[in-house]
This record gives sequence, C-alpha cells and structure tokens, in this order.
Amino acid sequence: MAARIFCISWLLYIICISSAMLSSVNGALDDDRKAYIVYMGDRPKGDISPSSLHVSMLKEILGSEASTSLLYSYKRSFNGFVVKLTEEEKQKVAAMDGVVSVFPNEKKQLHTTRSWDFMGFPQQVNRTTLESDIIIGVLDTGIWPESDSFKDEGFGPPPSKWKGACQTTNFTCNNKIVGARHYRSDGLFGIDDLQSPRDSNGHGTHTASTAAGGLVSTTSLMGLGLGTARGGVPSARIAVYKICWYDGCHDADILAAFDDAIADGVDLISLSVGGSPKDYLRDSIAIGSFHAMKHGILTSASGGNDGPELSTVSNVSPWALTVAASTTDRKFMTKLQLGNNMVFEGVSINTFAKKNAMYPIIYGGAVPNTTANYTKLESRYCFRNSLDSDLVKGKIILCDRFGNGASALVAGAAGTVMRDRGNKDVAYVFPLPATYLGVEDGATVFNYINSTGNPSAIIYKSNEVKDTLAPYVATFSSRGPNTITNDILKPDLTAPGVEILAATSLLSPLSGVKEDSRRVPYTMKSGTSMACPHATAVAAYIKSFHPSWSPAAIKSALMTTAFPLNDLTSPEAELEYGAGHINPLKAVNPGLVYDAGVVDYIKFLCGQGYNTTDLRLVTGDSSTCTKAFTGLVWDLNLPSFALSAVPLQPFNRKFTRTVTNVGSPMSTYRVTIKAPDTLKISVEPAVLAFTSLGQKLPFVVKVQGLIGRTRVSASMVWDDGVHTVRSPIVVIFCISWLLYIICISSAMLSSVNGALDDDRKAYIVYMGDRPKGDISPSSLHVSMLKEILGSEASTSLLYSYKRSFNGFVVKLTEEEKQKVAAMDGVVSVFPNEKKQLHTTRSWDFMGFPQQVNRTTLESDIIIGVLDTGIWPESDSFKDEGFGPPPSKWKGACQTTNFTCNNKIVGARHYRSDGLFGIDDLQSPRDSNGHGTHTASTAAGGLVSTTSLMGLGLGTARGGVPSARIAVYKICWYDGCHDADILAAFDDAIADGVDLISLSVGGSPKDYLRDSIAIGSFHAMKHGILTSASGGNDGPELSTVSNVSPWALTVAASTTDRKFMTKLQLGNNMVFEGVSINTFAKKNAMYPIIYGGAVPNTTANYTKLESRYCFRNSLDSDLVKGKIILCDRFGNGASALVAGAAGTVMRDRGNKDVAYVFPLPATYLGVEDGATVFNYINSTGNPSAIIYKSNEVKDTLAPYVATFSSRGPNTITNDILKPDLTAPGVEILAATSLLSPLSGVKEDSRRVPYTMKSGTSMACPHATAVAAYIKSFHPSWSPAAIKSALMTTAFPLNDLTSPEAELEYGAGHINPLKAMNPGLVYDAGVVDYIKFLCGQGYNTTDLRLVTGDSSTCTKAFTGLVWDLNLPSFALSAVPLQPFNRKFTRTVTNVGSPMSTYRVTIKAPDTLKISVEPAVLAFTSLGQKLPFVVKVQGLIGRTRVSASMVWDDGVHTVRSPIVVYGF
Repeated sequence: MAARIFCISWLLYIICISSAMLSSVNGALDDDRKAYIVYMGDRPKGDISPSSLHVSMLKEILGSEASTSLLYSYKRSFNGFVVKLTEEEKQKVAAMDGVVSVFPNEKKQLHTTRSWDFMGFPQQVNRTTLESDIIIGVLDTGIWPESDSFKDEGFGPPPSKWKGACQTTNFTCNNKIVGARHYRSDGLFGIDDLQSPRDSNGHGTHTASTAAGGLVSTTSLMGLGLGTARGGVPSARIAVYKICWYDGCHDADILAAFDDAIADGVDLISLSVGGSPKDYLRDSIAIGSFHAMKHGILTSASGGNDGPELSTVSNVSPWALTVAASTTDRKFMTKLQLGNNMVFEGVSINTFAKKNAMYPIIYGGAVPNTTANYTKLESRYCFRNSLDSDLVKGKIILCDRFGNGASALVAGAAGTVMRDRGNKDVAYVFPLPATYLGVEDGATVFNYINSTGNPSAIIYKSNEVKDTLAPYVATFSSRGPNTITNDILKPDLTAPGVEILAATSLLSPLSGVKEDSRRVPYTMKSGTSMACPHATAVAAYIKSFHPSWSPAAIKSALMTTAFPLNDLTSPEAELEYGAGHINPLKAVNPGLVYDAGVVDYIKFLCGQGYNTTDLRLVTGDSSTCTKAFTGLVWDLNLPSFALSAVPLQPFNRKFTRTVTNVGSPMSTYRVTIKAPDTLKISVEPAVLAFTSLGQKLPFVVKVQGLIGRTRVSASMVWDDGVHTVRSPIVVIFCISWLLYIICISSAMLSSVNGALDDDRKAYIVYMGDRPKGDISPSSLHVSMLKEILGSEASTSLLYSYKRSFNGFVVKLTEEEKQKVAAMDGVVSVFPNEKKQLHTTRSWDFMGFPQQVNRTTLESDIIIGVLDTGIWPESDSFKDEGFGPPPSKWKGACQTTNFTCNNKIVGARHYRSDGLFGIDDLQSPRDSNGHGTHTASTAAGGLVSTTSLMGLGLGTARGGVPSARIAVYKICWYDGCHDADILAAFDDAIADGVDLISLSVGGSPKDYLRDSIAIGSFHAMKHGILTSASGGNDGPELSTVSNVSPWALTVAASTTDRKFMTKLQLGNNMVFEGVSINTFAKKNAMYPIIYGGAVPNTTANYTKLESRYCFRNSLDSDLVKGKIILCDRFGNGASALVAGAAGTVMRDRGNKDVAYVFPLPATYLGVEDGATVFNYINSTGNPSAIIYKSNEVKDTLAPYVATFSSRGPNTITNDILKPDLTAPGVEILAATSLLSPLSGVKEDSRRVPYTMKSGTSMACPHATAVAAYIKSFHPSWSPAAIKSALMTTAFPLNDLTSPEAELEYGAGHINPLKAMNPGLVYDAGVVDYIKFLCGQGYNTTDLRLVTGDSSTCTKAFTGLVWDLNLPSFALSAVPLQPFNRKFTRTVTNVGSPMSTYRVTIKAPDTLKISVEPAVLAFTSLGQKLPFVVKVQGLIGRTRVSASMVWDDGVHTVRSPIVVYGF
C-alpha cells in the first residue's frame, strides 16, 4: 500500500513548512537533511588534519557531496564536526569507528554598581599582578568594543600564552579585548545580526563588563544607580566568542567556540546560555566544558530562568559551575500619583521624569481597537494592536497584566500602569513611563478611573530603595533538583543577578522594544545570565592567587565559603541556591578544597553507564570502565552532598570524600553536623589532622533516615579555628527524573501553600472561538489567572488550548473556580481530574477524559465482572471516598484469602466439578491477572504514575472510576466452564448488578445451548446489559463469538500509541521491531546467533526444530549469554530457559500488536530478519543489542486489530456482529502480583500494572461506557443503552479496516456522544421472544425461558429483519437480485419537539429507500415506526451503506451491510 503523507496537525505543519523552506533555500528537495553534530572525543594525536579526516569519513557515505555538506570542523581542542545528513546517513555516521555521539544542532537561549560592594568585594580589595594575565572567554552575543568598560589604558600586551585571533570585520581588539570571533555554522543570519563579533543585542557586552569590565566612574542608567561601574576582575583580559544570534545560540556554534577558546589559551569560560539538560555526551555545553576542564579551564554557566518551578535548572554537568541568581540590597520603586493625591508604589525602572505634569488616565478595557475587531476582553490586557490609538494617545493606560509596554507605546500612550498578582522582586525597563502594581492597588486605581469625571495621574521617575531582606534567590531563577543525575546538587551556588548595571550595545533598544529609540552605554538587566559572570569573576580572582589550582579546586573554594540564605525568603533552600551565596574574599582562602580531575569524572561517567569505547574517545587515552574504575555518584569528590530517597522508606547512604589542605600547614579540623531529627549523619573520622600543605585526607559521611514527600536540609562544617569549610547536605524524595516531575509538583505546592493542595483540582475553562489578531492565548490566560491566583498563575496553568478554539486547563479551588466562571469571556468551567502526565491512553484516545461530566449515580452502578477473579489490594480498587454499597446490593463476599471493601462490594468463585489446578487459588483472588485487568479497565480508580516498568507512564483509570465492582471468578487453569458461567450469571442477576462484563467466549452455538447467550438473556430480562468480547480468532471471517442479539459484542481496535523496539547490530545497522521490551541494556553488545545453528542434539532436536526455537530445542551451552534469531514468533520461553540474553523473531505475521516477553525481544518482518540472518552468517563475531522499547504515535489509529474476530454472524446471518469496536491493544491496567509478567512461568518478574491485548481488553471499555450511560439514564433498557452506543459510533477507514462492518460493526465507540443519542432503537423480552419464535424455537422451550405463557403463534413470530436493532444486515445469494424490507421503531430521547430527516449513503449497487423520510416528534418517549427497503444485486463480496437520522443536533447512524458469501 502506498504511503500517504499530509499535514494535519501543528506538529506535522512545522515539519512540512520546514521542508518547504529548505526546498526554496537549496533549490532542490533536500527535505530530509538537517544539521548534526558528530562528536569524536579528544583531538587526534600526531599530525593528522581533523578536517581531512572528517571529509574522508563523509566521502564514504556522501561521496562527492561530502565537502559541501560539511559545515564546520572542530579541530583545535577536541575532535568533531557539523554536517547536514539524512536520518539514514546519520545512522551510518553514528556507526563509524571513532564516533562518540551524533546529535541534532539545536539551539540554546540566553539566560538573561552595587553588586560587587554588596558581596563585600570593594574596589580596593587586595589583588595580584597575575590578574592581568587572566583571560576570560565570554561565549555570548559578542561585545561592544568601544565601551568605556573595555578601554585598555595601562594594559600591556596580552600574555604570551594567548594564541587567539581577532576577526576585524567591523571590529577592533585591544589589550583589554585580546581576541574576538563569531560563529554561525548554518550561515543563516537575521536582518539585524552583525556578521562580526560586534554585539547588537547588548547581552554579551553586559556579561563581559560584569566579569572583567574596567572601572568607569559616574555611570548610571539615565541617572538611576549612579556609581562606578566595574567588573569583578577589572585587570583581567577578555576574549569574545559570539555564538548567539537573533534566533538563539546553536549547539554547533557553542562547540566551535569551546574548541577555539580552549586552544586560544583562556583561563576561564563564562557562558550565560542554556537549554533543557541532556545526556552529558549529547549536550554541547557539557561536552565543551568537559574538554575545558581537561585543559584546566573552569566553565561558569548560568542555571536558567525557568523558576520558581523545581527541576528546571540547566547546565548540570558536575565539572561545570552552575550559578543561580539572587538579589542585592538595592531595588527600584516607581510611584504613581492619582489626581485625588493618592500615591501607590510599584515596581519598575522608570527613567522618564515628567516634571509633575498630570495626564488623563484610562482603562485598557474601555478603549478596544474595534476597527481591528478587538474587544474589551483583549484590550483590557493591552495586547499589541488591541488599543484604539485615537482614544489612548497622550493618556496613561491601566492594563490588567504585566507586559513590555510595547502596545501602550505604539498606541501613543503617555504611560502605562500594569496590575496583576505576578512576582514583584525584579524591576524591568519599559519604553515609556511605567509602574507595576499588585491587584489590590490596581483595583483602587481602576475604581478611581470609573468613579471620577476626569481621572488623571502621573508616574514619577524611579527611586532607589534599600531591600533589607536581600539576598534571596529571584523567582525567575531555575531550581533543582538536577534532572540528569539526581544525586548531584544543582545549582552550585548563587550570585547577584537582579538589576545589575553594566555596559551594553549602542545598537540595542534600552527596553528591548524595537520602537524604543533610546540607546544608552550602560543599562540594568536581570537573569542568571547576570549572575554567571559574577561567579566567573570571583573564580578568576581566586585563580590569580592560585594559578595552579584545578577547576574543581576553584569551584570547591567558591562553594565551601558560600553562606546559606534565609529559609523565609528562599524556602526551597539548597534547591534554589546550592551551597549558598558567593563570598569572594573568603573564597580566596578556603582552608580545604575538594579536588577532582579527569580520572574522577571518567569514573563517574563509567558509573553512569557510559561505555569504555566512547569514554576512550573522549579522554584520548586508554581509560577502561572496569569494576574497579567505575565510580558511584556518591563518591564523586564534590563539595556538596545530595541524595534522592524513596518517600517513607528508610535509607542508609555512604559518601566518600577527600579534602586537600590549602590553608595552614599544621592544622586540625573538627567536624560539626547540623541536621534535623529526621536525619542521622555521622562522619568518620571526625577529626582531620594535617601536617603539610597539599596533604590529602579521606573521610566517610553516612546519612541515614526516613523522609516523606519533602526536602530535608543539613550541613557539615570542617573548622580549624581559622577556616570554616561548609558543605550542604540535602535529601530529596525522588528517585528518577521522571518521578521528579510528580514528586516535585507536590513538594512545591506544599511549600508554597503551606499545606497539601488537596482542595485544588484541574478544571477546563472554555472560552469559545479563538481570539482574533496576534494575541497570544497563553498570555491572555496567564493574565486572567493572575487576577485570582497572583504569582501562582503560571504554575497552576496546566495547558492552553490555542489553535482552533480558546480555553485552558488550570488547577483551582472551588472558590477560585467560581471566580473564573464569572469572568468576562468565559463560556463554561468544568472539572478535569487529569494531571500533567498523559493517561494510560485508551480512555483519552476515545475522547473520554477524567474530567468528563459525571453524575452522583455513578457510585450506585455495580458492574459484575465474570472472569479470573481480582487482586483486591491493587491501588485501582481502593475505596477511599466511597460510602457503603447501595441498598439494592444483595451480594456476598467469600472471604477465604480475600477481603472486600466499598469498591469491591462482592466476590464469589465457582468450580462446579471441584477440580482445581496446582496454581489455582480457591477464592475470588486472581492468580492469572486477566480479571484484575478487565475490572480495573472498566471501573478502576485513578492511580497516578502507573507504568509497565517505565513504559506507558500515566494515570491508570477505569471508565467509571466511581462505580462498584462485583467479582465472579469463573475461569481457572483450564478455562471457563459453562456450569460456572451460568452459576455466576445466576448470582450476579440476583445480587443486584447493573451491568455484566464478560471477556470470555467460545464457538457460537444455538442460543438456548450457549451458556453465555442464556445467562445474558436472563440478565436482559432483569434490565442488565451484558457486554461480551467478540473473540481473538481474526483476521479470518465468520469467527466472531457471543452473537446473541441481546448482548453487546465488542471487537478490539488500536489506540494512537504503539511500542517499537530497536535492534542494533554490531555493524550499526538498526531495525525497528515490535515488542514491549522493558529491559534496558545500557548499550552493551551481545553475541548474536541463529537458532538453526544451535540445536539441542542431546535431546534429538535438529536445526529443523531449533530454527523455530521450540521449547527445549536449543543447546543452552551454545546459547547462554547470546541473542538468538528465531524463524517464528513465539513467547520467548525457549530462549529464556536456554539462557539467551535476548531473542529476535522473524516471520510474516502481523505486527500491529506488541507483546511482553520474558527476556529482551523484538519481532521483525522477514525482510529485516533476512538482513540480520545474513549479517550473522557473514560476520566473524556478530553482535547486537536490543534496546528498551519506545512509545511512538500511530497516526493511522484506530483500526481493528488483526487478532479481533470478524463477522458474519454464523448463528443468525442477518444480525450484524460484532456490534462495535473499542480499544483492546496494549492496554495498561492492573494485574495480579502472582502472575508472571510475560505469562511465561520462568519469568520471575511481578508488576502491579501491565499491558495486555485482546477483545478481552476491549469489552470492559464498552462495559464502562454502558455504565456511564446508565448513570445518566438509569431507566433505560439494555437495548436502549446498546442502541445509544451503536448509533453514535463512527466508522473506521476502509484502508486500515478493509472488511468494514464485519470488523467493527456500527463503528468505534464514542462515549460522550453515546450519552445523548437523540433516538434509540428499543427492544424488550417480547421482541426477543418473537425473534426466537421466528428462528424456529418451540413454545415449550420458550415458555421455560420466559417463565410466562408465551406462544409462538403466527402473529407472534417475528422475522429477523424486523427485530428492532440499530443495524441492518442482509445475507444475499451472489449474483441474484434481492429486495428486502426492514421494519424499525425509534424512541425519542433527545429534544421533545424535534424533526428528523433521513440521509442514505450507498454505492450504486444498492437502492435503499426509507418511508417515511421525515419523523416529527412532539414529546420525549414518543415512538415512531419506519420501513427501510434494500434492493440490488452483488457478487461474492460485501457492500456497505449507512442511514442517518438527523435533527440538526443529533446524528443517529445505522450501518447497512449486504454480503454475498
């Protein structure tokens, strides 16, 4: 089948647009090539030319295109290059010898004089002459060389170690700025970009002058912050490496700058840039800073501006210094005075002086730009272009959100007052007079405007005031924990980063708004970008006194002398500031240092799972990750101690450390521990006695305790009476980066709100159509929420709908929800219980989210599950919040090895013959897992962070989580016996269940000789619908089971999630197969062999059997520790018992379903399998690795699974079966802790949640939706509920489900539409008895069934085509004309007064008419009949059509299928 590619979503849109752009740029279809960084480790030894090497490598793959595709070669300090490759070419390059990693050229973002004095580091501090030999490499946006901060008066020539260059296009270096380069590997510059090291942004100039700018007296920002601007090491030199442009800072350019800076001879690198943390050997900054460290260069990097959320810190490699941003004791306040003389103090840096002139003041919501179709809903927030300039010009405007002032400026405003609940710890510069108020003061201003005839105001120039609470970490500063290596504390420390006055570019608008014409030589900026160069400068200061100290020693000195901040202003403590606030003068003389070098970091990387091959390339030596050389993270010699612990589980962790004496030769240090009662910390030895400088002494720290979902802080201090060497100790409650997100969320909410945020839950706020113009919906939503939530607005906003309609998801209390609901523009607010992580998928894929509208009656619904029993202790069946069972419940709980609760209200087991298997549990307890899975799918409670060993992570939930479950165990080791099935039906009906879910079946039989047909008939008589699985014997036709017309028969289809498992061969060829592989092998290659080559000849097996890997057919001596290729799909048991390290299976079987295996496994097609086979046979030592599975999106979903049984119905041909389809593939749900994960008895793994596939998994989905409908319509009959499910289902694509209705019946279940179907096709006992009479059953039998005096008279005998079903099926004789009439009656359950018109969709081979064609209802419950006539002639095929009744609100669809076989 030909591939079909089209752009149907925003994500695909980006891809398509990118392709179009490349096509236009390159003049050819180069769509599939993009830039990759190929990292090759250390610089090659000898006289090898890296560039020539790179071209030669590429010629093997790209041929003559090698030179043109090569964008850049790293050749001075380490080895690698940037090249444009397709995905296939990338894989080939990655497989080449010498390649460590290949990763995309992504971009990072910039992390954007009082501070030095505030740090206790005055101008007159003691300095050495070596300071002028220090060269700081600044990787940033370039520099403005003419700034007074970079004059070179008094400087001699650069030190002799300097090997750098100066790119002199539009640029001149001097003895201060000793070198300057710029990098743009892709050559794509923006309009305002200067293709030289010159800075047009201002960011790089600011950071460079903060670190090493000279003394410039009487500097200010237009009179504000007046004083002497200076860097921390004003005598140091600067080397400029421009890596950032209009669109960010690209990885390729970052690495190119590191490559040059290291070789040029810089002493330190300052990098105020970052992005999301990545694997160390795929992160440009981690790679560059590692090579810098190897050459004795410390990299100081900004920690990021994504606070105050936790787990946001970037630049987390242990060899770099990661810097947070904190305040100084200076802040800027701006007064607003109203015409009534009321004065308010807001936050801003306002440079405008208005000389006491009052201006009219107006409200943004009163002046919308209606010409551009804006309303007050947008103009109140002063979005760009939303204001009417005729009404705004010359006035001060009040805006309901914090912004950059651009909209007010372009509208001609005289000033702007902004109000919301955002943080006020940072002041910014605006392009017009501005101040930023809180909501209370803002409300007073708003009331003044609305209550005064001619309201007026003035915004005064800002005042500098003292912040007595300083220092504290800024709200914007990114927080830990470290998401790459949990047990390394990041950030390392904090430094001033708020309102820092430093030099800037004369090309950069003062406020950053392009319409702002002001240009100044010095400005104030805030960000971790501003904090980073402070730390860089102090590191340079230390290096000027201790030039031989390693990067780790300098970093240690900075950290052990830092001081912790006040918990009241920095509540997350070490996660905000690391070791503490930098203390420059103490850092010069720390007493002891925790030193580390390349060997230590390589040991650490070995312990993190990196392999010897890659690490040798990185180090350029013969390093080997032996057991002795592999280091634990807790033993890396860092000056901080971090431990992630499992909540409420005891921990006992040992840290080993070594300190080097750099203080007094003869000195004795004693340890002091400060810790809460929840921690027990010991240090051995507790006294360190040094006799010389440089002496190293080891010690061990043991940390024991038990914590909850919180962070616990402690500290350790070594003190000799002169020096205090302090290390933070922090224990956090998370165990992996993925669990961080969940754990940290609750920790953050707990710390911010002072209590568990139990009363907040997620709501959807629906706001109708998408806003007009260039408005950012996300900004609009945050602004709205700030009015109610203040600084918590951003953290509470979970998601914004912004592409097709307007709305958002937010966590609110009930009171806050009411306030949001009352806001202008809000259509509705309704619950959404879903948390950040996506769910176990099937319910969401069906359009049935957690927050769906529910009734209180749901908790009165009892679902009887006839299956293998249940595992009652599963979290899915907790009864917290449940009251007692409803009074209708008459059931029982068999308590042998079992306990019921208010969720599982009853439990019974049945085995009429008393013959139990060895592993059978003679109680309702489930030892198989099947019944637990189906029960939790239907009605399991919400269980967050469930997964199958990391796969499919999300919230597991049933469709009706408030419903009750009654358990009827009917299935055992040898199957499910009819007697037990009927016994369970008998009890369930009498017990008072509302629905029965039965994922069991066999070959269809005569209705009155089929236990399930009989049981479900009696259930129907009592108003109970039976939902039954259709069977797993597909894709053959005529295999569907459970075909009685009173039961709901369910097929199985896919969701949009599937699992793929990669196999990589030793030649680096990669194949993607199908499996759910939970094993992670950490890049270890294993030998791979063919099953046909290793028969178990001792047991008389030959290669004819062993090639298929039949059980016991393999020679375990030859198989052990190897991956085995098998010529068929199997369960992996044979490979497991033979000791294989994994199995690769190949055949022509279907690949639409992935299964779990007891060992690493993947399932390939015959073509890929043949390639693997050939590789094994043509290679001396063939090897392979099977990676852990990846979750990928299946864009073709839903389609019916190949295993799902198909129609036609073999008992009554002219009743369509299955009735519908529901998700049944790779469903994650609860299981029994006695069941082997893979179902193979030798598999020792047991898990609480697993993935299963089958119509057994589809059935409980339909059961749950039926229960959901019943909770809204408790009086509806089983037939009415079934009709609602079928007439609202949607048909699937014929390309993926070619047998159409014979695969999926009426279509795919649609839960929300099914609740309001408009019309239903109802039927009761009488209707089914008439049908049975028509099928030839006699009066005697039927009277026994009905228990009444029913008689199969001629008048009482019904034709199958007149049974009031919502589907129409006709079996025709091939090539003979047919003319069939169907009679139906529909009941109005939609609108009382409604008119439905019929629409027929049919091929030319069918002629279909409906009489009448219009149904006019005048009341609810009214019934109207109609007749459908179907005529035509077909061959040996199937022909599909459909009929839809439509009243403009409801579409009531019925399938019509005719088949001639």
